Formats: sequence, structure tokens, C-alpha cells
Amino acid sequence: NASTPANPARIPATYDIVSVRPHKQDDSRVGSYWRSSPSGFSADVPVRSLISSAYHLTMHEQISGLPAWGTDELFDIEAKMDPENAEAIGRLHGDDRIKEDAVLMKALLADRFKMKAHIEQKELPVYNLVIAKGGLKIKEAAPNQATGFGMGMGTIKSQGMQISSLAANLSHPVGRLIIDKTGLTRSYVVNLAWAWNDDPNSTAPSLFTALQEQLGLKLEPAKAPVDVVVVDHLERPSEN
Repeated sequence: NASTPANPARIPATYDIVSVRPHKQDDSRVGSYWRSSPSGFSADVPVRSLISSAYHLTMHEQISGLPAWGTDELFDIEAKMDPENAEAIGRLHGDDRIKEDAVLMKALLADRFKMKAHIEQKELPVYNLVIAKGGLKIKEAAPNQATGFGMGMGTIKSQGMQISSLAANLSHPVGRLIIDKTGLTRSYVVNLAWAWNDDPNSTAPSLFTALQEQLGLKLEPAKAPVDVVVVDHLERPSEN
């Protein structure tokens, strides 16, 4: 087929270079960090953070069987792809990119931490996102408006965003999985601002209040079956 490239760029299943070292205490650096780049990432995090990234988890309760050191000990990690692989990954967008990032992270965990795991479902506290009693306060996006959004510390803005995407992206700020129960399937104009981490010095409302006042949506506490990653085996990595 003339339209098929002679040497199509393969999508890599692993990072080309990975360095993992136990974090050495440095008073000049406080807490963990994570920096992404087109070719990979660098981080100073516990294994729990890597697992959360690999499986797109929202709550700590979604990981079971993790030894104490998997939460308490930090590791300095550098993961990179060669330029050709980075270019192939860079051509992916949306769900395809998210899935590929998960493949890469799971391979890193298996290779360097010898991780073996399986998925089970467990009933956990969640929030249901519903339409508030006063009714929806946002407008539908313009016809043919591309979907996408910008998210900052206490803001989400979009000219075309699906409510399911809003629910997914607000799960981390509230610390629980948010399940979209609105029944809304179209895209909407979203302009949401709230007090990040319930900052007492902020003049913005809490996220719960902001959702009702600005969007006409409400978070209701509930319980639901949630995917939980059960860690069957995990080893401290050999330093390199």
C-alpha cells in the first residue's frame, strides 16, 4: 500500500533509559516532585505514586498490599526515551497517549521494582456528580467546538468540555473518585474557580460550593464498586 510508510515508527513498550536510586536527604529540597518532558520524566516520589500513575488511581485506598516502604521511602527516578521513540509517543493524543503512558509506567514497575499485581473491585466511598436542585447553570458548547480544557490550582476553564471529563479531573482535588450521574452527554462551557486545598486565605468558595453556585452541579457522598490494585509482589530496586 503506497500510503503505508516503509518504516512506520513503532510505539515503545518501555523507556530506553531508566535510573532509580534511593533518595538521599537534601535539606535544600522539600517534599517530592514530578517533572514530565517529551522524552520521559524525572521524579522524587514513593512507589505508591508510580502505581497511582500507572493505573490512574485517585485514592490511596485503591492500592492494597503495598509494603510500608512503598509509601514511606522516596526514590530519585529518571526515565527517558530515545528521540525516535519520543517522536512516536508525541504523535499520540488523548486516550491513546494516556494508555501508552500507563504501559510505560507498568513496564518500569515490573522491571525495576519486580512488581506483580492484579485488579479487584472493592466498595469504597465516592462522590456522585448530579444536577443541583436549582438546575444547570452552564451553557452547551458551540456546534463543532473542539473539546479541551485548561486546569490550574483551583480553576478549570473550557469552551467545550464533557461533564464526564469534569468529574474525572475533579476527583484528585476532592480525594475521591467522582462518578458522573448527571446523564449529560454533550459538551459545555465551563468556568469554575474554587479555593485550592481549602486555602483559608482564599476568597474563592470551596469546590463543593463553587460547583453548585457556578455550574449548577452537586457532589453527593455515596459508595460504589471501585477498581483496586492488589500488589502481589514488590521489591526495592537495585541502585544504578
